[in-house]
Amino acid sequence: MSDDRRMPGADHDEERVRELLGLLREDVKAPPELRAGVMREISTERPPLAARVVEWILRPRLVPISPAVAGLAVAALAALILMRPSRIPVVLPATDATASAERVVTRFVLVAPGATSVNVTGDFNSWSREGIALEDLRGSGIWTGDIALPPGVHQYTFVVDGTEWVPDPSAVMHVDDGYGQTNSILVVQGEGEV
Repeated sequence: MSDDRRMPGADHDEERVRELLGLLREDVKAPPELRAGVMREISTERPPLAARVVEWILRPRLVPISPAVAGLAVAALAALILMRPSRIPVVLPATDATASAERVVTRFVLVAPGATSVNVTGDFNSWSREGIALEDLRGSGIWTGDIALPPGVHQYTFVVDGTEWVPDPSAVMHVDDGYGQTNSILVVQGEGEV
């Protein structure tokens, strides 16, 4: 365009446009934290569906509860605690013909899913390390065994995999064994005792 046909101030506008076009031609550099954030998002694998579901279930949430509902929930929880079954080992009357009339068949139970063997030992077998073998009949990690014991108070413990001495977690009473461990206490009642 010839200089006589230009509008006043056009030179300034043209110069500004050339400056902006020059800026557009320059390489734009993103801040380093932007690149790191993008790469972190790309490289993060999405957790499996089961993990996402568990995380969703366990995520804390605010749940508005009326005082009446809260009272009912507390009452129900208290009822469950008070009505839960006793954790004393089951003591069954002797039905085995070989069991003496002076003995009571007692069932010992230990939940030990990773164990390869579980034995019970106590004052009733002179604390034999071999003890009396329990069985995991279903392969579920629940080891059980029935033993005919004389009435009285007995101390016992479980021997897991031949080396680990484990007190019965379901026993109501425990006593220090004098060696830094605890023994479980079992009271076996004779017939006619209450």
